[in-house]
Amino acid sequence: MKLNLFSKLIFSILLAFTVNSFVYFGFANIYSSKILNIQSFQEQFQSGIYQYRILSGYLLIAVYDFLSTLNFDYGIFKLKFLQPDSEPQMYLSIYILNTFFLILFAGLMVLITETKTFVATSSEKLLITALSIFAIGLSQFVIVPYDISSYFFLALFFFFLLKYLKDQSSSILMVLGVIILISTLNRESSALSLSLAATLLYGKFGLKKETLKPILFLGLIFIGVYLGLRFINENFSTNDGNLLLQNFTQPKNILGIMFWLVFFIFTLMLAKDKNAIRAICLFHFLSFPYIILCFYTGILYEVRLYIPLFLTSLLLSRTELSRIE
Repeated sequence: MKLNLFSKLIFSILLAFTVNSFVYFGFANIYSSKILNIQSFQEQFQSGIYQYRILSGYLLIAVYDFLSTLNFDYGIFKLKFLQPDSEPQMYLSIYILNTFFLILFAGLMVLITETKTFVATSSEKLLITALSIFAIGLSQFVIVPYDISSYFFLALFFFFLLKYLKDQSSSILMVLGVIILISTLNRESSALSLSLAATLLYGKFGLKKETLKPILFLGLIFIGVYLGLRFINENFSTNDGNLLLQNFTQPKNILGIMFWLVFFIFTLMLAKDKNAIRAICLFHFLSFPYIILCFYTGILYEVRLYIPLFLTSLLLSRTELSRIE
């Protein structure tokens, strides 16, 4: 069945809305149940590593404040929580925020797959978009306000990076810089955008000034925002503790490692050729600081940690730089 761009956008948006709605309203959440009231949320997200992820926190509280002003009986949703102090408004705020960004992400995936650089049949493009949405949904047993928005900013960076590769426009480079700035205010995993930029720029231009200059420019913006947030908070903590031993000994975390390996191999199997395989491997190599930090201070059972690597690798698996004039 041949679909035009508008039809694909509508389908992807509806799929994103449907998947996230089933995830949030069809399953009882155990993992993130302790942050489902405003006080607990603020206590957690104003301390440790979370205090630097300010954008999504402000957006979530804005949605929560709006819902709290409505004269509305939230009992109609028949929400059941494990914690007696959980608030329907907080849960709905997280759902609204994450569904909004998942819809935006889905639209961007359609636009990226429709570019000349993406080599796939019409059906394959739709399947890759759907796979991305379902993979994100699978990881949503951990509910946080910054993950899905970070995937959106990563996809947005990918979209404009492809445009930059075409003509190396200074204005588009500035747009990429703004995306890095905003996404770093959202989550420090925006560093993966730098790994992506280095992968595609090197693949297109090699180790030349056309690669090094934009990477230096974007890297300085990331470092400036990253350090600036820590100067403002007068705290330079980069993690909340050493979990390395637990990640290699606890069964749940070993299962998380299996998830990383299976989904990494899956993208290699989808790769169109050896160039795509090299691009995926190079991206993972350049993302090594993020990977090390995940193993050191993250909980690998929270498979959401690998999702940004998976989504980017999925796009790289079908990207053909030689098609850029």
